[in-house]
Amino acid sequence: MSQENLELVGLAHEHLNEGDINGLIALCDSDFELDMSARVLNPETYRGHEGIRRFYREVSEVWEKFRWEPLRFFEAADKVVVLLHSHGRGKGSGLEMARDAAMVWTVGEGRAVSVRFYTNQAEALVAAGLGSGSTDSD
Repeated sequence: MSQENLELVGLAHEHLNEGDINGLIALCDSDFELDMSARVLNPETYRGHEGIRRFYREVSEVWEKFRWEPLRFFEAADKVVVLLHSHGRGKGSGLEMARDAAMVWTVGEGRAVSVRFYTNQAEALVAAGLGSGSTDSD
């Protein structure tokens, strides 16, 4: 099942970055939870399919362009950790922002059940039970 989980999460990121929110929602459970409480600006937790739509609307209101580019995927039981590079350009201001971060997805019965955003990649790995949280490729 783990290969399917990796593929599902990879496809979810593709839909998110393409702005295909309906495609993303099709991969998510109706009780999906998106925990963005680690964000510096507007920390919040979004619930359900409407929560996904609201999250994307809020991002689109602030950012002219924003992407969450997966760098590496790690699997642990029902979890998929995505180390990512996020970057965007603010609407109006043109302010450029870039940072490395992580998301921990939980998958159940072939659907995404939840995702939690981390500003610290090592913390995300530890939260998923993947050892010391080292992000080195060694």
